[in-house]
Amino acid sequence: MATLKLSEIKPQMRVAYVPAHAEWDRNAIECGTVSSVNHKYAFVKFDKQLSKFGWDGTTSQACDPNDLVAIE
Repeated sequence: MATLKLSEIKPQMRVAYVPAHAEWDRNAIECGTVSSVNHKYAFVKFDKQLSKFGWDGTTSQACDPNDLVAIE
């Protein structure tokens, strides 16, 4: 799995959040949709929250692009 560069990340892109500790904690991996990107972070709305609260009721989480992998 290759991590993404910030310049490759676009709104509405599907990603998996795979932090370094996911090596030993598979529960840390989450899937979601990018809502926006700034000069440092990609902001992701994760599937678990989206299924409960919908797009407008979910807060985006700032993620380091080094922890994100593109998914289809």
